[in-house]
Amino acid sequence: MSEESKGREEFPDCARCPAPVCHSPAFMKGPPNCPTKTKAAVIEKAMARYRDPDVAEFARVASVVEATAYTRVPWAPNTPSPATTRLEEIIGFAKRMGYRKLGVVFCIGFREEAEILVPLLERWGFEVVSVCCKAGGIPKEEIGVKDEEKIIPGTYESMCNPISQAEILNEEGCDFNIVMGLCVGHDSLFLKHANALTTVFAVKDRLLGHNPLAALYQSRQYYRRLRTRGGIPGETDKAET
Repeated sequence: MSEESKGREEFPDCARCPAPVCHSPAFMKGPPNCPTKTKAAVIEKAMARYRDPDVAEFARVASVVEATAYTRVPWAPNTPSPATTRLEEIIGFAKRMGYRKLGVVFCIGFREEAEILVPLLERWGFEVVSVCCKAGGIPKEEIGVKDEEKIIPGTYESMCNPISQAEILNEEGCDFNIVMGLCVGHDSLFLKHANALTTVFAVKDRLLGHNPLAALYQSRQYYRRLRTRGGIPGETDKAET
């Protein structure tokens, strides 16, 4: 047995589960490394958090909204069919939770989408605070970005500022936040520093029209370079420094 195979047997690897059962009454019949079996103590510790009334209600409403996302259609009466968009689910969730003030953080490249989103949310009765990623206009040099590392060297470029986005929404007292198109890593910093719980409405994928799953669907065809190490920009940055 290879070390890699041995390791996979020792830690949870749900992505390779031969026959998922955790969504059925047979949830204890998964493979040997199934976390339902091997991480029972961790799961029990996590479940204790649901006893917090606020967490319990948040989780309950999320499950209710999940169910409302399906319907039955005459031509497939025995199979749930999708009924709502992501945007409708966000609105429905916020309404059910009784939220009044929403925060929207967006990449400057999504300003047109934000211009559409915010009035729609306001039409549904929410007060909306929106903050662009370039708030503050702070030059990238402040975080050590070299001129040759800019998008367009030789020009002034403001850094993305997700911590300030988070702190502004914190100060405004937003009940719930919505992320739209923040860069990889910048979204992580926002999520780490935001006080209110946050959902993601859209993620950025510059090449694929903000549909990152297309890279997976095409990973055996047009994007098969993803299956070969060395073809991703930045992969060797750590080794070279």
